[in-house]
Amino acid sequence: MARMIPAVVPEQGVSVGERMLHPVLRDGLDETHTIFHSFKAVSPNLEGKLVDTEIDFLVFSPADGFLVLEVKGGTVVFDGTRGRWYQGDRPIHDPFDQATTNKHKLRSFLAERVGGATPLTLGHAVCFPSTFDEPKNLPPNVARDILITGRDLEAVSDAVRRAYDAFKRPHRTLTVKEIERLRWALMPLCEYGMSLKDRLGQAEQQLFALTEEQCRMLDFIRNQRTALIQGCAGSGKTVMAVKKAHELAAEGHRVLLLAFNQMIGERLKDAVAGIPNIVAGTYHDFCIERLTQAGRLPAGIHDGDFYNTTLPEAFVELVSENDERFDALIVDEGQDFRTDYWVSLSYLLRKDGYFYIFYDPEQNVFGSEMDFPLDCSPFVLAQNCRNSQRICEFVAVHTEGEISPMDRMPMGDPIEESINTSPVGRRRRLATILNQLVNEQGLSASRIVILGGHNIDKTCIPGDGRLGNFAVLEGGEPGHNTIPYYTYMKFKGCEADAVILMDVDPNDPRWSDRAIYTTASRAKHLLYVIRSG
Repeated sequence: MARMIPAVVPEQGVSVGERMLHPVLRDGLDETHTIFHSFKAVSPNLEGKLVDTEIDFLVFSPADGFLVLEVKGGTVVFDGTRGRWYQGDRPIHDPFDQATTNKHKLRSFLAERVGGATPLTLGHAVCFPSTFDEPKNLPPNVARDILITGRDLEAVSDAVRRAYDAFKRPHRTLTVKEIERLRWALMPLCEYGMSLKDRLGQAEQQLFALTEEQCRMLDFIRNQRTALIQGCAGSGKTVMAVKKAHELAAEGHRVLLLAFNQMIGERLKDAVAGIPNIVAGTYHDFCIERLTQAGRLPAGIHDGDFYNTTLPEAFVELVSENDERFDALIVDEGQDFRTDYWVSLSYLLRKDGYFYIFYDPEQNVFGSEMDFPLDCSPFVLAQNCRNSQRICEFVAVHTEGEISPMDRMPMGDPIEESINTSPVGRRRRLATILNQLVNEQGLSASRIVILGGHNIDKTCIPGDGRLGNFAVLEGGEPGHNTIPYYTYMKFKGCEADAVILMDVDPNDPRWSDRAIYTTASRAKHLLYVIRSG
């Protein structure tokens, strides 16, 4: 996959042809290519005056050189009797002249910036992405090798290779100094890879598309009124649960959408906010709200016994006396629900209602019974569409369950693991990672989370949470140089672009394989593991 700069096509100001070609070049050329979309530069003309240059796509390969690519979408016509080009009914400049002119401007630009002529090949080509018939009667200034049609895009790397070869001349290998000059001439991203934010933006586009693709698998339960959906980490269970709730509500059904985890419950609420017919949140919040409304909320300390026993028992008494029923019940992260919870929920669903439970047995870190009230074989989702391939491979090592990345998943950055038995050493490593991500690479602190097996006061993070110019706060809101810390139990089911696993100890029962599987799979793009032994 080529490096695209910028990684994302702007929402406005981009032609249909360029928008069509952007992903084709990205996916069709390999990682040795860097492609600049809408490359803008100023360079001196023969009179020494500066002139503007804008190149639709500038393809760069250290081995092959530069290829200036002009793009014209839609219907393109050359009228030989008039010597004129048309795009639809509109007269346009000769696209091959444009590409040639821009190539010469690029040569001047590079000579000005690097202090001399580049030894690399400079070529040009024109792409008509909407043309699929083999072109005939080409104008005199057009060679077939430098014309790329829609048919050629099926093997775009071959088409680009032909265009390169049409101009290629032998050249020596660039020196380190020449590479450095080219890097600064184009932009710091050219030879050394895209910035972190660009890479994450491109990967995010891929993950979004794959999640949408995974959601189409909901068709497999379209004719099932009840279903167990067993999905590996990152298989899109929460997205599917919300989408199914939307579908049923749109059909006029009254839907109850519940989870165990507080943070997931809040996300479910946000996802269905303003949608009629859907009630969403956590199981316990729903129980407390209904018991409070009825004036029957049990007194006492809200500890583990209260949530595990007292509250569900009181709720069962309430709903067994109440004839209010939902048309559909959807539970996300069902592996966290205890048997008592299912008993109370059974009173809330009408007899012929829809009942769907999404769960992952490998994330059952609370040791719940998983005694589901549905007597059916589960539909199994074993493909991950949230994590990069490298993170998915790391996660797979820590589970006996089936998990594999979907096709076309971004490879992602390597997992960074470090071992330091000293708390001071682990703190320094954490501070270094935060400095690299935020201060050096410009990643927003809101895209980073630190996860551990214990409350923050039992970690190596200092009591005041200060690490250099960063503040690490347990459950805190991310902000400028403020990084949130959570136990993985609280963050279960959530996700972040960059996740740092803190104080991972193989001798600590809280860091079992199941815990690492659950925690590491929270990372979408970047994963750091700081071990204590």
